[in-house]
Amino acid sequence: MKAQLRFEVVSDDATFDALRPEWESLLERSPTRTLFNTWTWLRCWWEHYGAGRRLAIVVAREGAVARGILPLMVERERWKRLVPFRTLRLLGDGSFDSDYLDFLIPVSDGPRVVEDFWRFLFSESGLRFDLVRICEMPTTSPHYGVLRSLLDTSGARVREQRMGAVFTRLPSNWDAYVASLKPRMRTKVRSLKRHLEEEHTVGIRRASTPEEINAALTSLFELHELRWKGRGQRGVFADPRKRAFYREMSHRFGDRGWLRLHTLDVDGCPVAHQHCVAHEGVLYLLQEGYDPAWEDHGVGNILRSLVLEESVREGLHTYDFLGGVTQHKLSWAGEVKESTRFTCLGKGHWGLLYFELSSLGASVRRLRARVASKDRPAPPERGDRGPISSSEPRDPA
Repeated sequence: MKAQLRFEVVSDDATFDALRPEWESLLERSPTRTLFNTWTWLRCWWEHYGAGRRLAIVVAREGAVARGILPLMVERERWKRLVPFRTLRLLGDGSFDSDYLDFLIPVSDGPRVVEDFWRFLFSESGLRFDLVRICEMPTTSPHYGVLRSLLDTSGARVREQRMGAVFTRLPSNWDAYVASLKPRMRTKVRSLKRHLEEEHTVGIRRASTPEEINAALTSLFELHELRWKGRGQRGVFADPRKRAFYREMSHRFGDRGWLRLHTLDVDGCPVAHQHCVAHEGVLYLLQEGYDPAWEDHGVGNILRSLVLEESVREGLHTYDFLGGVTQHKLSWAGEVKESTRFTCLGKGHWGLLYFELSSLGASVRRLRARVASKDRPAPPERGDRGPISSSEPRDPA
């Protein structure tokens, strides 16, 4: 019989820093070895998004040995900006930067330690929370099934959503990858760069020095913002916290040799960027941007094909588009996988009010939808053309 686990809650930056060796050792033996569960990613994320949140990293120990880490934080949120709640979240959640968040537990200890973590949170942790939100956990994670079973048997109130993400498997050679594409996409990949080179000087480069990284990031921010302004919207980099996070994170991963920050130049000027990080054989696409003036030349697609080709040569096995499923992503031989977002009742009385208010809000929305559907015109009879529309959006450049 294994010894009983004891738990400690890390709530200060200095102890978070000191936890790094154990964190990286556990991650190496965990089935959840994604970029977003690394100490580097989450420490950098906390540095720039931690204001207004309380650190609550739970470490499970058997004697002096760490058997698992559950990276958590507590934040205050409001329902419709009115009713306050204390919410327990996975560290890294809430800024739309992190995907595939999870526990860090060695494969052999998974089910037992997940159950013990959960019991600790709801009994002796000392943490006060009205809700628990476990977001961006892959449904393929072995921990997801254990959590679902715990919640089902406990009868806890739970609301769950599934979110799709697209990834592309990379074969061992470029010709095999191109052959896997549909004919129309195959032609696009082969012709776009050739047509652009007929009239312009085209080149690709990858930032490696601190100076190159800073320059590429500045251009990425500008092009990303320019594209969204053209749509009358603000881009994500309008938030100074996100710019600061990307700068620090890029330099940290650059030091480890993981950063893949590519630029496509046309006639010596940057027209497109892809910000990626390579980790454990996977290339994660974090952000991209291109100059709208070059959209008709497909510069975004040209850069993506060049990055994919380089990734194949490097021996990477997956290109991950991350969250969101679009026809454009699928056209690159993409496949869909799912992550979960579930909310369950915590220990505070406000959590029950949240569920009641949310159920009431959902009922109101359904009623409005039924009323609105009665006012819509009837669909055209079979054989009528009706309005012309397309379910397939135009491929972004």
